[in-house]
Amino acid sequence: MILSIFSITIFNILLIIQINSKYSIIRAKSFLPVFFFALFISVWKETHFLYLSHLALSVFLICLMLFLGMYRNRKAVEPAFIGSFLMSLTGLINPVYLFLIPVSWIGFMILKCFSIKVFFASVIGLIVPWIYYFSYNLYTGNEMHLFENLFFEFKPYFIFSGRALHEQIYIIVIISLLITGLAGIYTNLLNDSIQTRKNINLILVYLVFLILLVISFAKHALSLLPFIAFCLAMLLSHPFTLNKSKLYPLLFIIFCLVNIAYMFFNYYTL
Repeated sequence: MILSIFSITIFNILLIIQINSKYSIIRAKSFLPVFFFALFISVWKETHFLYLSHLALSVFLICLMLFLGMYRNRKAVEPAFIGSFLMSLTGLINPVYLFLIPVSWIGFMILKCFSIKVFFASVIGLIVPWIYYFSYNLYTGNEMHLFENLFFEFKPYFIFSGRALHEQIYIIVIISLLITGLAGIYTNLLNDSIQTRKNINLILVYLVFLILLVISFAKHALSLLPFIAFCLAMLLSHPFTLNKSKLYPLLFIIFCLVNIAYMFFNYYTL
């Protein structure tokens, strides 16, 4: 299993490199998206055995590449269908991933490619896998508790509840660094192309909704961590790479030390 997760993680890293280079999320060559993503996945030991979640992230990254390519694209119907179809398939792994499709519709608006045709193509892509799923289970007489369980698992909670002190400190530091990073992004965003700004806004929207899903569905929080790792890696890499302030090298050192300390507490004190 470890080898499988390692292989999928390497594949995801290659997808992240492709996304950054093709869509210029960061307008300079940078190793930081890969470094941050690999660091998060290494430090968050809870994700190490969730190979299906890593596989779902692979599908999500492929869908994201399709969606980012839809920017002002008059032929956006086909990628909207394919991307939504693939993303819908991840719902068979965990139905909570289906919530990412409505977020993608918001993304279509951000990318200036939303239309009735694009929307219906996406809806059809969402529905098709489930037609086969329900048809098969009805034919074979299998019980279908997938969405019933999801309904009862909706239990919003406070993100710090029941967490150890070092986990609470780690979350506070990461949130603080994210807020500082976002300030660095948006103070210099006019230096980026319009398409890059749209891409960054889309990734931020995904991150916000992922955090809301974590808060709303505590049971599925771990399944969303690889997705959050990707969004954080991309958003933090932008200011750490491009912002010329002397503050960011210091924050980078703090970021690395905090993750090392968190890893130590996770692996050697529990």
